[in-house]
Amino acid sequence: MTDETTASAMARRDLRAMNSDVTLIAGAADAARRLDRAERWLAAYEARFSRFLPASELTRLNTAAGRPFRASPRLFALVSLALALARRSGGLFDPTVLHRLEDAGYDRSFELLAGNASSPRPAGAPNGSWRDLRLDAGARTIELPAGLGIDLGGIGKGWAVDQLVAMIGRPGLVDGGGDVFAAGSPTDGPAWRVGVADPFQSERDLRLLRLVDRGVATSSSLKRRWTAGGAVLHHLIDPRTGRPSTSDAVQVTAIASSTLLADYHAKVALLLGARRGLEYLNREPAVEGIIVRADGSVIESRGLAAYLA
Repeated sequence: MTDETTASAMARRDLRAMNSDVTLIAGAADAARRLDRAERWLAAYEARFSRFLPASELTRLNTAAGRPFRASPRLFALVSLALALARRSGGLFDPTVLHRLEDAGYDRSFELLAGNASSPRPAGAPNGSWRDLRLDAGARTIELPAGLGIDLGGIGKGWAVDQLVAMIGRPGLVDGGGDVFAAGSPTDGPAWRVGVADPFQSERDLRLLRLVDRGVATSSSLKRRWTAGGAVLHHLIDPRTGRPSTSDAVQVTAIASSTLLADYHAKVALLLGARRGLEYLNREPAVEGIIVRADGSVIESRGLAAYLA
């Protein structure tokens, strides 16, 4: 969450999109025009890529599983990027967990889940994996194995934040429900101040970050939670089990060169668990992070101090 005083002299727009509160802050001379454009773009983006909208292009792709689907250039690029990240992580990041999310009860927009989640279904053997997707760049087609579905989820939101901040220009900031990119420096200080919330005390910040031209994202197994069939579940599916993660890391915040990559690194580190997740963050170049364990203890990557206010 952006420190309010940092952006006090800049144009601001607050929206609701992608199941999140979205804040756009712009300091350009034509800020109002840029914010209008960004707001229109975001509405069109959600209409095209939400898995919860029956007419969206992503829903039509998933419905077409088992046969080639001719995708728009943007959807083809997003799916190609998601597959590249799946390969990079050895499958720990997996964009084809859609039906696993639905099996866990996350079969509608999160705002509609409270007290009304479907009972979780047993996680049977999947019909293929992300390795079985077939992309034809020449024909611009995507072929999903029958029974497999794509959820662009966090990286889709991170990618959208990166596109929005490019439209807003420098200085500018986009906060998409905690996925943030800070471009340039604000008009009243050398860096944007972004708080990292304590997952156990939401009104308190664990750390205050100072960011310039960096993306930051948080993955948490404590935030999007619901009760179904007597079980408390969450939206972070571990592809190794097909079920919500039981990692001892309950929240990871990552800082990277883009919001999309920050989201990716945060998710991978969380699924790895606190010890291996910290090793992972320390190993990745130009990436820093904060890990919160289930017992409330906090550990930081080696270079995080450079970003602390």
